Amino acid sequence: MSSSSQQGEGRSRGRGSVKSCLRTLEVIEYFMRSGGPARTIEISEALGIPNSSADEILRTLAATGYLGYNQTSKLYAPSYKMVTNVGSIERSFFGGGRIADMMEDMRQETGATVFLTQQNDCWMESIAEMPGSWIASPDTQPCYANEMICFDRNSWRPATNFAAAMLAQQSNVAIVQLATRTQRLGLVPKGPKLMKNLVDRIANTRTRGFALCRRNAGIPVDSIAIPLRVAHPVASYAIGVVGDPLFENDNDVRSMLSAMQSVVYRHTDGARRRAGAALQ
Repeated sequence: MSSSSQQGEGRSRGRGSVKSCLRTLEVIEYFMRSGGPARTIEISEALGIPNSSADEILRTLAATGYLGYNQTSKLYAPSYKMVTNVGSIERSFFGGGRIADMMEDMRQETGATVFLTQQNDCWMESIAEMPGSWIASPDTQPCYANEMICFDRNSWRPATNFAAAMLAQQSNVAIVQLATRTQRLGLVPKGPKLMKNLVDRIANTRTRGFALCRRNAGIPVDSIAIPLRVAHPVASYAIGVVGDPLFENDNDVRSMLSAMQSVVYRHTDGARRRAGAALQ
């Protein structure tokens, strides 16, 4: 089983996930990674799924126009229908290319690598990256834990500063409910535990408007994460910068934070102005 499938199945515990849905997403992600056409057997072997399952998924995607298929070469490849539909989603939910432009501007302003993260139930995902002076490797990822919340040294806390920035957009009741669900799924030890420290940490992030992580013996990079609000929000998002080093003192932190907040304000204010003009 591929790592993508293992991650998907782990995150879908308790949600009655259908295996074929996960495999369909794996096939789409395969084309994202490979960057070229492929035959059924190549996809089946790469993803570690039965050839019959891969064939059924590919035929269905081709029949609905999301993949192209050549009868002679037996090759499949994504069709432009997938691009246009994704573009429509981006326009409706994310302001067109606003987020990509925001990430590029933040990279130029700070020189750092920019990450966009999203909450996925009890887990967090890094969903977009704009490389800067620091390049992530498999051993040095910006999100050092997949869970949103962890239990460490007899205390609850956000697993990372990116998680804290996302949780800062939620009510205290929702935060406690998430911690309880994290327990129920077996991601942390069970049993009654005081969650005041968790709520207080997130309240501090909410007040400051950012969450900081300084490099140390266990964390190789500096990072700053801030909450990011999108149109029609369902999940929580955060945007942040990562670097080695990113700052040396509090003045560096303030300068970096000011640059980040200015970029976010510039793009969100522009989106509000465009939306207002469209309604007139």
